Amino acid sequence: MFNTYRFDHPETDESKTLDGRTYLWAALFGPFYILFSGFPLLALLMIPISAAIFVAAFAGFGLVDWVLGSEVVTVGALFVVPVAAFTLQGIVAVELVRRAYLRAGWREGY
Repeated sequence: MFNTYRFDHPETDESKTLDGRTYLWAALFGPFYILFSGFPLLALLMIPISAAIFVAAFAGFGLVDWVLGSEVVTVGALFVVPVAAFTLQGIVAVELVRRAYLRAGWREGY
C-alpha cells in the first residue's frame, strides 16, 4: 500500500524518492505537497479530490453514528474515519506525483 518509488532524471542525474515520509507529508498537506513538488496544475486537481475524500469521511462517520447509534462504535469511528481519510489522501497525492514524474520524463526504479 505504501510503496517506495525511486526516480532518476536521464539528463541531469538528479534523483527523487517517494517513501513513507512522503506519504505522511502528502496525507497532511495534500494539494500543498503536490504544489511544492513542482506540479501546480495537479495541485489544483487535488483540491476537489481532497474535498471529496473529507466529505465522504464526514458523511461516512455520520452514517455510522446514525445507523449503529452505539457510543463505543461512534468513539471508534471518531478515530478510524479521519485516519482513513488522511491515509487515502496521502496515497492519492503520492500517486499523482509519481505519474507526474513519469510524464515529465523521469525514469522509475533506477
